[in-house]
Amino acid sequence: KEINIVLKADVKGSEEAVKNSLVKISVEGVKINIIRSSIGAISPSDIVLAAASDAIIIGFNIRPDNKTADYAKERNVDIRLYMLRIFIYV
Repeated sequence: KEINIVLKADVKGSEEAVKNSLVKISVEGVKINIIRSSIGAISPSDIVLAAASDAIIIGFNIRPDNKTADYAKERNVDIRLYMLRIFIYV
């Protein structure tokens, strides 16, 4: 089985870290393909690419605006959002 992914992150460092972690995942019979990896908001072109590639979109520390989220639903594109929260207590 192949899992196609469009990766979007808030900053370059996060994008690279998540991308490197995804390509290291080793599950027998499963191959992960990073179709596009970039920083910034999830855009309609990301939705179109994901729909055409049968990919999921992984957003790291970002959220799509309502219009883009609705467009993804119309195109049956799965968007999975992850947030890293760091708390520093002094």
